[in-house]
Amino acid sequence: MTSPALPKSLGVRVAVGLFAVVAAGLVVGRLFGWVTFTWLEIAGSITGAACVLLVVARSVWNFPIGIVSCIAYMVFFYDGKLFAEAGLQVLFILLGVQGWIAWAWGKTAEIHARRVPLGELTILAVVFPLGWFGLTKLLEYLGGAAPMMDAFVTTLSITSQWMLNRRYIENWLGWIVVDQVSVYLFWSREMYLTAGLYAVFLAMCAAGFLEWRRSLNRGAA
Repeated sequence: MTSPALPKSLGVRVAVGLFAVVAAGLVVGRLFGWVTFTWLEIAGSITGAACVLLVVARSVWNFPIGIVSCIAYMVFFYDGKLFAEAGLQVLFILLGVQGWIAWAWGKTAEIHARRVPLGELTILAVVFPLGWFGLTKLLEYLGGAAPMMDAFVTTLSITSQWMLNRRYIENWLGWIVVDQVSVYLFWSREMYLTAGLYAVFLAMCAAGFLEWRRSLNRGAA
């Protein structure tokens, strides 16, 4: 499989440029002691951003890069007592393997987008609040930090990842909400680099939604 070139829309070019500047700045800043973020958080943030860019490009290679990011953040979130976020990374790794296989099945690096069927959307709309409530109660029992918000981000992330694995364009709408809530959550936990990363994710997800919608409209024409 070969990875396709990133789409050439203005939003995507801006996202790629922002990624390059931020990634270089983090590595150089850490080497010279200008930033105090751990290498673990830096590795997770850079590979996470690269994963989103590859999703925008509809490249199957988003999955292995995303798995590396998940491993780094699994340890990072556990240390920060965000237990649902840490556990979510384990699930993301499993879903990443499943999505990798599903996307690669067609023997092509670029995957066509589609819309979520109404029946499946209805099921997700029912399951999501039940999962959110149940996970909130579990995190409260475990003494996790910010249990309601942590559970919301975790449950909606699982829902969005499910839609991504099935190539539904609506996955971007879920990720946009996840990113907005995550910026506040991580900032409140003094995880400033990760909060900034999710702000970048937010811009990337907006660009990804527009790019997938253009692709979907071209396919329907």
